Amino acid sequence: MDVEIVSIGDEVLRGLTVNGNAAFLSRELTEKGYTVRRHTIVPDEIEAIRSGLQDAMRRSELVIATGGLGPTIDDLTREAAAPLFREKPLELKNSLGTAPGVFGGNLVLLPGVPLEMERMFKEEALPLLLERYPLDKRYFIRRCTLCLLRELEVDPFLRKLKTPDVEVGIYPSYGSLQIVFRSQRSVDDLVQKIQQQFPTFFIGEGKVEEAVHREMIARQKTLCLAESCTGGAIAARLTAIPDASLFFSGSIVAYSNQWKERFLGVRHDTLSRYGAVSRETVEEMIQGLFEETECDFAVAVSGTLGPKGGTSRKPIGTVYIAVAERGKEIDVGRLSAPQERKGGIEFTVQMALGTLWRRIVHNRVTFI
Repeated sequence: MDVEIVSIGDEVLRGLTVNGNAAFLSRELTEKGYTVRRHTIVPDEIEAIRSGLQDAMRRSELVIATGGLGPTIDDLTREAAAPLFREKPLELKNSLGTAPGVFGGNLVLLPGVPLEMERMFKEEALPLLLERYPLDKRYFIRRCTLCLLRELEVDPFLRKLKTPDVEVGIYPSYGSLQIVFRSQRSVDDLVQKIQQQFPTFFIGEGKVEEAVHREMIARQKTLCLAESCTGGAIAARLTAIPDASLFFSGSIVAYSNQWKERFLGVRHDTLSRYGAVSRETVEEMIQGLFEETECDFAVAVSGTLGPKGGTSRKPIGTVYIAVAERGKEIDVGRLSAPQERKGGIEFTVQMALGTLWRRIVHNRVTFI
């Protein structure tokens, strides 16, 4: 069954709000076996909303719209959609807000506030969809994440696995990539083949920080961080998951050279001779963590993420990552991160966590 998702709102159209609602609905619908064919965005204007919904209803068997159901001046969706319902609509309860949704058969209206929309979809709309539009085909979907690998390193192997009855998608991001299999038959064998081909990079379901979280707790190990260029982003990623306190001791954000010396014991001579962005500095940051804590594992990062500060020897995007287990060799690597600052931070976080995960689970060094 083909589905189109229509997002209503000037803030989405102008890029002021990221369209997370469409992503959420696409994931949920795909998991159930529906096929999302299109995402559409329309502004907060009655005629634009009405014509946008009409066009979507001509193209697709089911249209789900989000946004414009509240009490404010720009909430016009209900009025715009009123002439389009082919049957008497049902009201969908909003347990988190004031604006109810509408189930009108092949046209469903949901609020734009993400938490309200997600709750309403799962509790109110989805049961009605499954009842009204039962699927005659069942799809098996499996996702698996690989850390530290690039798309070109995995794609040739995926081509060998692809068959006419299996959809294969590869979705790269900074420092990791996700593979998705979708078929009317079980695809567990394909996931197993991926794991066999890339055993020390295969995280499986979920994100790399979730895998680190899970493995640290299972092994009853502890972790500390020394962050410079990431400014605490690695710690933020880990502590966003509940129960991080069971393994995570803390992070020292030593952004300046003075703090690297004072709180991590990096020698002044090291900083003067090699610079803050160097193998020698991140090694001493690791050593300082082990001297000041009782943690089992430590990670240190330092880099030049721009937009200024690069040199011919260390251009913008130069990053050093060090990962170590107490009493064992320090794994240090020099990487070239994206020169756009936000992307550079994300890349560094993902690479550091992936390197840590390989060390925890497989006792593998990544860079040495």
